[in-house]
Amino acid sequence: MWSRKATALAGCGAFLALSGLVLLNYLFISVGIVMLSFLFLASFLNLWMPRVTIERTTSSDNIFEDGELEVSFTLRNRGLLGGFVEIYDEVPPQARLARGSNYTLLYLKGRQEVSFAYTVQVPLRGHYHLGPVRLRVKDAFDLFYNERHEPALEPFSVFPRIEGLESEILGGKNPKLYQGAMPIYSIGEGSQFYSLREFLPGDSMRKVNWKALARTGRMMVNETERENIIDIYMLLDARGVSGVGTPTNNPLEMCCRAAASFADQLLRSRNNIALTVYGSRTATVHLGRGETQLFRILTALADAKAEGELPLKLVIQDLLPYIPSGSPIILFSALDNDPSLAEAFTLALTRGYALTVVSPSSIDLEAATGRIPAGPETVARMERENMVTELRGWGVHIGDWKPGEPVNMALAGAQR
Repeated sequence: MWSRKATALAGCGAFLALSGLVLLNYLFISVGIVMLSFLFLASFLNLWMPRVTIERTTSSDNIFEDGELEVSFTLRNRGLLGGFVEIYDEVPPQARLARGSNYTLLYLKGRQEVSFAYTVQVPLRGHYHLGPVRLRVKDAFDLFYNERHEPALEPFSVFPRIEGLESEILGGKNPKLYQGAMPIYSIGEGSQFYSLREFLPGDSMRKVNWKALARTGRMMVNETERENIIDIYMLLDARGVSGVGTPTNNPLEMCCRAAASFADQLLRSRNNIALTVYGSRTATVHLGRGETQLFRILTALADAKAEGELPLKLVIQDLLPYIPSGSPIILFSALDNDPSLAEAFTLALTRGYALTVVSPSSIDLEAATGRIPAGPETVARMERENMVTELRGWGVHIGDWKPGEPVNMALAGAQR
């Protein structure tokens, strides 16, 4: 392909040659012919331009919000001749360059290998990719170039930011469900003494309580307690109304950060966690524990988008048959524009489930953007306060979460 310099040189050479012929000016003719001859000879260099290959590597496939992703490039000239190489790597529009640049122009000698790097920072959770790479190789005179797009895409995920939860808050009135493993005691194999019973055929002699035998004259065996870990179910409201606010500060983003923080804390305490995200449809991460389960939950949170109008009642109705009685349910929702809330909470509470709600205030988020007049804002705040008070009267542990506050403040409100 011709560069602007080559086009201008060809135009000037042709203009001077034609002008010289018209004016019978041999100087113009000579200069024009020299320029065109130089351009003709230089075009053959296009056949021997550097044969460049590129290799891109990233520091990680997953980062957290406001985390940094380091991108490294290695350029190799497999030819004998050198030339100028221009490279541009496309980055997501949400990303910002923290260090270095995703564009570079350098001269690559024959058989030379050059590396460069840059660092991007992404403040918004989601799934992204780097690329494609635009590569332009020029000749030594910058007259001709070859351009190609490398289709290699480098996918990466940005997970919601995880905040540390304070243990003294976690051990409040809300059943001591969040400060460690949640045991359910039942008779079975274990280490804790439960009771004595008479010896039955098939019982192991190791269970015989010899002191009770000496005291009563009857064979008695020890019953012990078996500890099972309780299952915790988290629900995330990703309906379209949860996108109110700015792209980085809206109820959905706040709920994702809170859910990630809760999941990290509860999984560290060796609990079983499940997550259901509902909006236009439901997406479920089934019960599990450990680091692998945390990765699944973070991936599902990164994939959540504000869309749809699926009511909470339908989600609760579908889930309750699969949730053991007494299991905690944690809902992350702004509780906006859902007329089925009362019926949904009634379904859960009447069946004995421990219900906790972490609710970001969308009114404060809208007020921060200046979109709500003073009068409607006051009415909306009063309606929200009445709703929160009514839910607490039903026995729902609800935390009214204000923008800018840490997750601990919402959790402290849920303990009241």
